[in-house]
Parts: sequence; structure tokens; C-alpha cells
Amino acid sequence: MKKSLIISLMVVALVCVFALPAVIAGNAAPDQITMTAPEGVKATKTAVEFPHKKHSELGIDCMVCHHKAESKEAVKGCATEGCHMDASKAAKKDPKGFYQAFHNKKSKASCLGCHKVEKKAGKAAPVSCKACHPKK
Repeated sequence: MKKSLIISLMVVALVCVFALPAVIAGNAAPDQITMTAPEGVKATKTAVEFPHKKHSELGIDCMVCHHKAESKEAVKGCATEGCHMDASKAAKKDPKGFYQAFHNKKSKASCLGCHKVEKKAGKAAPVSCKACHPKK
């Protein structure tokens, strides 16, 4: 009985040592994210290689960009169901549209809006099209 208890505790400890880091890492955001148009939409510009880790290290709260998520664990990409899915020409000026999610100059939740504020404060933040959408 005592021997089986010790073996069971050792197995539980080993599972925790090896499985727990994998579970935690599974929730971690990738260092780099390739941002693309929603599924089924033909992109007019190159995909954006987004340095997620760099933004995280700058101390930017996840919920600034992922403003629709209820928690950090519930974060999804902008082009997923229920977020900024509409990439139609008609939605280009709509704050809920895909284009405005990244290019709205008046919203700190958009890339361009945030970068304009940072640039004005004297920080190095890209604001030109080519900085994010380099030619292929």
C-alpha cells in the first residue's frame, strides 16, 4: 500500500514536470504572427509579419489590441469569426471592418493609430505602407 502510494505520487510529479509546461506554452502567443486577410478574401497587399513578442515586451496590454476578448485566455485573431471579418470594399471605412482594425488613424486599438501616437511622441514606430507591407 505504502509502495503504491509513493509510486503514484512520483507519477503525478513526473506528469506535472513534463505536461504542465506544455499546457502553459500552449496558451503563450507566438513570437511572430503572419497577419493575413480573412479566409476567402483576396489580399491586395502582402501579409504583415507582426512582431508579437516585441510588442509584448514593450508592455502593451493584450486587451488594447484584442479589445473584444473577455480575457487573455479568450484572445483570437482579428480575422476570426465575430471580430473584424468584413473585408469588403464597402466596409473599408467601417471601424468594425477588417481594414480599419489595422489602419484606423484615430483608434489606439489599430496598428496605425497606435504607431502615429508613438511616432508623435518621438518613438520609432513604422507608419508607412511599405514598412508593414514590403513588396514581394
